[in-house]
Amino acid sequence: MNNLNTTLTLFFTGGVSLKTWEEVGNLDREIELYKRLSNNLKKVNIVTYGGSQDRLYSNRLGAIKLLPLIWYKRRKLTIFHLMMKHYSEIRNTDILKTNQILGSDIPIWFKEKFGKKLIVRCGYLYSYVVKKRTKNEEKINNAVQIEKKAFSSADIGIVSSPWQRDIVITQYNIEPSKIKVIPNYVVSDVFKPDSEIQKKYDLIFVGRDDKQKNLDNLLKAIQYIKTKKNNMSLLMVGDFFRDNDSNVKDIVERYNLDVTFKNNIPNFDLPNTLNQAKVFILPSYYEGHPKVLLEAMSCGMPCIGTKVRGIEDIEHMKTGYLCDTNYESIANAIETVSSNESLQMTIGKNAREFILKKYALDRILEMELDVIRELIAR
Repeated sequence: MNNLNTTLTLFFTGGVSLKTWEEVGNLDREIELYKRLSNNLKKVNIVTYGGSQDRLYSNRLGAIKLLPLIWYKRRKLTIFHLMMKHYSEIRNTDILKTNQILGSDIPIWFKEKFGKKLIVRCGYLYSYVVKKRTKNEEKINNAVQIEKKAFSSADIGIVSSPWQRDIVITQYNIEPSKIKVIPNYVVSDVFKPDSEIQKKYDLIFVGRDDKQKNLDNLLKAIQYIKTKKNNMSLLMVGDFFRDNDSNVKDIVERYNLDVTFKNNIPNFDLPNTLNQAKVFILPSYYEGHPKVLLEAMSCGMPCIGTKVRGIEDIEHMKTGYLCDTNYESIANAIETVSSNESLQMTIGKNAREFILKKYALDRILEMELDVIRELIAR
């Protein structure tokens, strides 16, 4: 039975399609919240940018109504396409919502045109990531302006961490009551420990081949440990060979490291793979609010992470193990955790309990519904 007589329309990140989510293995995870919201609202629509190809995935959406579009570089063409194809759905929507900052200009236009209420949600701060990746002032300023426009236009803004909220409020002079913190969620009844799965690997990393992830130092750490006659097996899950500039494979071959590569797999198949490793590791230079870390913790895995924003929410030696980003510190963390089964059990148990308390999907669903209730009551 629907609890709220409200229609919500989610706009995907600019240019992103259901096919995009499927290719990186995230479709089931990303859509799960909105499937559950559709059971509590009058209706949920999603605007995607894969054109008619996105209809191939409509059977995965439950009661969600798919509004597929083509993404044009000229935003006015995208808006025109939406008006022509799905005018009545947008006109009858009560609340518009973004999935990320990029592409927020489309729902902002419809808010201004039709007086709709708007939630601007982002899992990571776009300007923060751009500042980490480039020194180009023009690109940074462009990111800041896009983000400022989005949060200034929103009736309510949602970020995934308190530190992100502080930045938005201070940097863009936003009324604090307008910015809510709703963390990323874990489908904890899918991501759970499985003691019957055999441990085949000492370590597992899940993610993309990106400088942000600090994979060079991870592999250097494994090589350093190997020089001390202690061989560590590592499973790396992700698309590591799409980028011709990648040197991950070169490092592995040069030092003859015990590394197994596996391509992206569907998110709901990931627990089986995670549970095949003794320890999860995320050695990044920076993060937003990494979902894969939360999922590994939900599987009761002892997790090693670096002391950086987005990861340092881990409580050292209690819900995880923190280290610096250099290879020596990473190596020391790997040796410490992998050699201490008691520590592994303690961290893994605490990590699972931490996730169930703070990040389980049912809790996040209620937080999302609270925001919707607040907005429709205004």
